[in-house]
Amino acid sequence: MALYLPVTWRFKLAYGLLFGAIGIFYPYLALYFQAVGLPGAQIGILLGIPPLIGFVVQPLWGMVSDVYHVHRYALALASMGTALSAWLYNATTDFHLLVLLTLILAVMRSPLVFLCDALALDYLETQGRRQEYGSLRLWGSIGFAFSSFVIGALVIGNAVQRIMPLYALTMIALALLAFALPTARPSGTSKWWEGITLLQRKPMLLKFLLGVLLMGMTLGTVNQYLIVYLTEIHTPGWVSGTTFALAALGEAPLMAAASSLITRWGLRLVFIGGIAVLPLRWLLYIFVREPLLMIPIQFFHSISMLSLLVVGVIYVDQQLTREWRATGQALYQTMLQGIGAGLGTFAAGIIYGQGGMVPVWWVCLAINVLGVSVIMWAGRQPVLSRVEEGARP
Repeated sequence: MALYLPVTWRFKLAYGLLFGAIGIFYPYLALYFQAVGLPGAQIGILLGIPPLIGFVVQPLWGMVSDVYHVHRYALALASMGTALSAWLYNATTDFHLLVLLTLILAVMRSPLVFLCDALALDYLETQGRRQEYGSLRLWGSIGFAFSSFVIGALVIGNAVQRIMPLYALTMIALALLAFALPTARPSGTSKWWEGITLLQRKPMLLKFLLGVLLMGMTLGTVNQYLIVYLTEIHTPGWVSGTTFALAALGEAPLMAAASSLITRWGLRLVFIGGIAVLPLRWLLYIFVREPLLMIPIQFFHSISMLSLLVVGVIYVDQQLTREWRATGQALYQTMLQGIGAGLGTFAAGIIYGQGGMVPVWWVCLAINVLGVSVIMWAGRQPVLSRVEEGARP
């Protein structure tokens, strides 16, 4: 049936399924592990595995996809592998088996976002509309908002184990849809050694990615521990679901306006302006203990996601030639949601165990300020101010 949809709607559906699955699974993963009876230390290990594994395997997925031009098939394979490993979670409560399943899931899920991005950017470039990436990506935010709100109600209803089969079924649907997406166009021969030395030849991009890593540490923390914090301050289930849902829904109109904002203000101002609001978010988490006030605070999340999930993707895509598109997006996702998120989650687990969530938010505030500073330093190069370059470097 997907073949009868216009290509843009196939991508919108793909992003809706992908991020809808993320909304089902990841905001409530820590709660799921608590429900099966794991202690805090083991939960921290399991939550830290996926982003740290992503640091290793995401660039490999990206280079394989670019060198052999198999982006669409890689997306289908990764989606199906993710579904299978998630389906098996409910079959055990043994920590060691859960570690094994988490390792497999981490390897299989790691390329999903950047493969979708690479395919979408390639298609938009053929249409001369790369700036309109946000109009496709916003459907991911809508999917996340819908699923996270629904799952919030299920979690409070003592049905947290339902998230595994729901997540698996959504990923199977994405695997089938992948075959209906247009494949990335070959753009010459890609050599392995060129991929390995990519960042050596792009020092300003490397500096930018280091700043993104710091941002990722704070986002990895909030993605896994916000539900713990909401539970700690006795937040009702519907408020928790609404908090996650409205944060994602707030992203949608901003992403829809991304092309206009970039045209008017440039990549640099839009990107830095978006991430500069995050320290205020952590500061409010420190002092606000009223559950209902968590909902409007999430608007700062929406603003920052415009920068990190749309403008940052376009910026990295501009830095590299088309044959390394998936590899570039893999490196970006590795820093943002791989090693950065993994380090943040691991550190947050230790800090939380010693002093609760308030010290965690203080550390997020400090790291965030440092990350913004590094990105401002790296972003002083002219290309971050350009909307579209005439030719790729």
